[in-house]
Amino acid sequence: MPRRKGQSTQKQGQSAALPPCDGPKLHPFVNDKASLEFSRLLSDPTIDADSYVLEVSIGGNAYALKAFKYYDREEDELALDESEREFLSRSTDSYTPLNHLDHYFDPFYNECRAYGRLIEKNLNGQVAVRCHGYMMLSAEYEDTLEDQFVMNGWNRLAEEYDEPPSKRQPLRAIVKDLVLEDTVWKPRVMLSHLKRMRKHGVFVMDIKPENYKGGMLVDFSIALTEPHVVFQLKPDFHIESYKNRDLGAFDEMMRDQKVKITIRAFPVRNKDTIRKLRSSRKSGCPA
Repeated sequence: MPRRKGQSTQKQGQSAALPPCDGPKLHPFVNDKASLEFSRLLSDPTIDADSYVLEVSIGGNAYALKAFKYYDREEDELALDESEREFLSRSTDSYTPLNHLDHYFDPFYNECRAYGRLIEKNLNGQVAVRCHGYMMLSAEYEDTLEDQFVMNGWNRLAEEYDEPPSKRQPLRAIVKDLVLEDTVWKPRVMLSHLKRMRKHGVFVMDIKPENYKGGMLVDFSIALTEPHVVFQLKPDFHIESYKNRDLGAFDEMMRDQKVKITIRAFPVRNKDTIRKLRSSRKSGCPA
């Protein structure tokens, strides 16, 4: 469904590291996108997700391409209380966070920030599936994808469809290693990966079986990566809850998968408490 006028549509060049705010950034994919070929759709098109995942060939090499829908900031902005709105309205060097909520809550930028930090710390491909950078694809690819696969839109502004594809916002995507193997559950290794990410300020916020391939995390679309406005806005006990959410969700995931473990990520035994730590939200400021 097209978005309404007034929502974020900031254009970005292919050469800039993203997002354009303080914190870690992801650089563009350097290979020749002119040789891009779409092989198959890997994600379920019937699920209203924030992106599509495709198997692609670029320069003759196989990759996973995660192409993101456009971010609608309205829900996140409405969730702000008066004090939070006032805080985010303060400008620093002409940068006003309230005008750029997408830099912190857009799933595309969330992944850019998380992978940017993993690359900074030489953890790319070690604790999560390797990322090769982002790509901006011409909107003309929309017709190709609609003809080849079943897709339910990109959440564009309605007025963009009055323009020819050459004048529309480009499609935003992230290039990753293609991993098709099912996960072999190795809790000690996987928990070690999670703790290393947490040590460097990456909080996944969405630990669940479908976000793992081959035992590696593949999804950071709602991740909180420091520095992040959420950690400036919320009281300490909320921040602690957000940061512990991954640990509770990890324990719950291992129980659901019936994996025998001798260690626990989070030392809380009460099942209801652990469930409260786990978030199923796919966008927006954590509740």
